[in-house]
Amino acid sequence: MFELLRYLYINLRKSINQINNKVNMTNIQNVIIELLNENLIKGKGLLARAIIKGQMASPNFTFVYAALIAVLNTRLPEIVALIIK
Repeated sequence: MFELLRYLYINLRKSINQINNKVNMTNIQNVIIELLNENLIKGKGLLARAIIKGQMASPNFTFVYAALIAVLNTRLPEIVALIIK
């Protein structure tokens, strides 16, 4: 049972990271839809970490991550609160 949960957690992390890595100004709407289709209640820490690492890796896309966070704040404010903390 533990191995199955670990497998699901790893797959969720990979999926969130892949979606986060392809965000840019032209496809932000599609990325938001893809993110909302993931299990973000269980993966809220994974998403927060992915957004922070993505923004640190490419500071030129700060405005794109800010827009992503603004939309996430309307749907899932607890994730944005986690990012702020």
